[in-house]
Amino acid sequence: SKDIFEKFSSMILCSATLCTDSGFDFFVRQMGLKDQVYSDIVKLKKYPSPYYYSDQSKLFIINSSLELNLQAHIKRVADDILDISRRTNKRILVLCTSFKQIYEFESYINLSIDKNDRFLYQKKGISKNILISEYLKNKSSVLFGTNTFWEGVDFPNDKLEILILFKLPFANPKDPYVDANIKYYESRNMDPFSKYQLEDTILKLKQGFGRLIRSYSDMGVCIITDPRIAKRRYGQYIVDSLPVEPTYYSSSGILVEEISNFLK
Repeated sequence: SKDIFEKFSSMILCSATLCTDSGFDFFVRQMGLKDQVYSDIVKLKKYPSPYYYSDQSKLFIINSSLELNLQAHIKRVADDILDISRRTNKRILVLCTSFKQIYEFESYINLSIDKNDRFLYQKKGISKNILISEYLKNKSSVLFGTNTFWEGVDFPNDKLEILILFKLPFANPKDPYVDANIKYYESRNMDPFSKYQLEDTILKLKQGFGRLIRSYSDMGVCIITDPRIAKRRYGQYIVDSLPVEPTYYSSSGILVEEISNFLK
């Protein structure tokens, strides 16, 4: 990074996802800017969001005893999605972290689907633009996406009113890039989970959450169905990095009632 920055007299780096609840520490480490920050060459500034998240959005987080990777948990979430879709008739975007999860959702939902349901699934080889076009044709579409749908898609107003994040977007530790970073942190006697993997996950989670509110007139509900947030010690740290306080839920019936009242 030193070679890049030395080529310019000044530079601005900006994004909605540069910091977590601990500030810019992770971004500074990953960009190799620690020395520049200490010498006051780099200025860090966080600006509040122009959106009124507490008024424009609701955040619900599952409180479940089921383990994340159990088939019973995937089936429970699939049943909840069906219930929410049929009783609210709102467009829903479900963000997964792998194609395998999407295929599993499809297999469960196909057992209960009827002619009025409109479910779309991102699969390898299917055009993202075609999926989006089909999704926008129906006001009660449910789209399951991964990878590219976590960022770079814009669904303002009623194009997206309910966002479901199935799983925290932890990167695969077997990925060569992730593995190299883990070893780098270990070599410097830093905990790779708390200082790298968790921070990276929070930034990706914020990117996913950012699909929901895209303008001052947007209203939307985000539902996170990863039970680890309620059960693990790091769960509160994740919650503190999101722009709205959550409500924990254990049944889709209560969830649907809350959503319907909010998205009247």
